[in-house]
Amino acid sequence: MAETSRQQQKAATRAAILRTAAEEFDARGYSATSVAQIADRLGLTKGSVYFHFPSKAELAAEVVRAGSVVWEPVLREMDGEGVTGLDALRRLSAEAARRFRDDVTLRAAARLTGDGPTDGLPDPFAGWIDVVRRCLDRAVGAGELRAGTDVDELAWHLAAAFLGTQELARRAPGPPDPVERVDQHWTLLLDDLRPPPA
Repeated sequence: MAETSRQQQKAATRAAILRTAAEEFDARGYSATSVAQIADRLGLTKGSVYFHFPSKAELAAEVVRAGSVVWEPVLREMDGEGVTGLDALRRLSAEAARRFRDDVTLRAAARLTGDGPTDGLPDPFAGWIDVVRRCLDRAVGAGELRAGTDVDELAWHLAAAFLGTQELARRAPGPPDPVERVDQHWTLLLDDLRPPPA
């Protein structure tokens, strides 16, 4: 059944609120952002915002949720292309760095996990660690990792190193940009991760 124009308008308003909230949270942080600021930017009343999101905390949680679901489609696309293991992880990291650089929702989601409400936020980092672990599991199956590698421990440290690399690259003045920094990060790591040649 086709959506009515009223349903389409509601969906468009909700998306606009979410986008504007992400911009405000990214720029100001959670505590310095108000529902009134978001409403004013969109020419809405606070009541209109609350119609779609019952509280600022729920709006923040939805921004984090929106930022945490982007990786599965990217993985499926790589699976379809036959890219797996360490190659998939390197490509996924570059894509993640590009999106963190260019996508305000992802940046806001990351910031909110540090300074947002203490309850009710999903944990996007747990999802990212899981994605890294899945790529590493495939790398083990393909013989791409040194024997005896602790995949769980490596997944945690790779995720932490990636997140730190992209955040420092985003904040540091001048080139290179976060995508280049993440690529350099992998160039340095891969020789240590791969098994020695036979």
